[in-house]
Order: sequence, then structure tokens, then C-alpha cells
Amino acid sequence: MKTKFLSLILLCLFSTGLWAQATKNAAAMADVRKRLTQIYEKDQKERAAYDAIERQYGWGAKESQDARQKIKDMDKEHLTEVEKIIAQVGGYPGKSVVGQPLDQVAFLIIQHSVDRAVHEKYLPMVTEAAQKNELDKAGVAFLTDQVKVQKKEKQVYGTQIHINNQGQKDVYPIEDEANVDQRRKQMDLEPMAAYLARMGVKK
Repeated sequence: MKTKFLSLILLCLFSTGLWAQATKNAAAMADVRKRLTQIYEKDQKERAAYDAIERQYGWGAKESQDARQKIKDMDKEHLTEVEKIIAQVGGYPGKSVVGQPLDQVAFLIIQHSVDRAVHEKYLPMVTEAAQKNELDKAGVAFLTDQVKVQKKEKQVYGTQIHINNQGQKDVYPIEDEANVDQRRKQMDLEPMAAYLARMGVKK
């Protein structure tokens, strides 16, 4: 009887420990979701404000330059926070960790960085997350092309657009352009013609 009683006590203690750990983990993930939500809301608010300033004053105006610098400073702060979250959850904070649409936030912040080393560092993680259905495949396409263009290589999926010497929107060179739509389809991207039309690129 004494042995059974001790076993029951140990089982209760073990169950209590599991419950406490589960509660702690749930609270930690709730905090991660809250931080990602705050990052996303501030990111969108500041970018909308910048767009309004640029439309009002023009791209080269001091007001626009100051607003762009504010965006850059914010992006650095957000990247630092996202890197802390990645370290905390032990990988990309994807669908199974934070749910949708918050699974997109870390990717957006990584993509916003102006540091090519950041893109190259996290491309493998983003790719793995997409392969595990933790992130939409389209994100991999955009980040892959971003890295390619920064290295002055031809992009794979045709996602990267720039302003050419004539002041018009244009697409960076694409490798095997004849089959780009096939590759885009594999990444759940719309056909190239539809994308260019939506982005205001005349071809």
C-alpha cells in the first residue's frame, strides 16, 4: 500500500510538472505571436506613412529621405527582434508555431533588410520552412531572386523589378526565361505576364 501511495504521489508530481511546462510553453508562444503582431503592424504603418510622404513631396525631397532613413532604422530594430524570436523558438517561426498570417512576418523582415549577408544567411532556413509547409513557397522565390540579383546573377523566378535608365519599371534578367512560368507555377506564383501587368511593367 505504501509503495502504491508513493507511486501515486510521483505520478501526480510528474503530471503537475508536465502541466506547468505546457503552460509555460503556451505563454511563451503567446508572447512570440504578440511580438510578431506588433512588428508587422508597425512595419505596415510606417511604410504606408512613407508612401504618403513620397507621393506628397517626391522621391528626392528631404522629407522623403528622412522617412526612408526612419524605415531603415526600423527594419534594423525589427530584424534584431526577429533574430531573437528565431533563437527562442529554435528555427523559423512558421505556421505550426505562430499560425497564419504571422508565419509571413519573419520572412518579410528578413527580406526588408538591405544587408545581402542577411538574405544569404536566412535563405536556407526560409527554403527549409517552405519545404515543411511552414511558409508559403512564394517567399522562397522572392528571396532567391533577391540574392541572385544582389550577386549580379540572373534571377530564377522573375520577381525582382527595378527602374531602368529610361525611368521605367523593368525586370532584372531571368535565366531560361522561356520556362520561367513553369518555375513560377511550382512556387505558387501567378504567370509572368499577369505579374508584370499588376506591377505596372510594360513589356
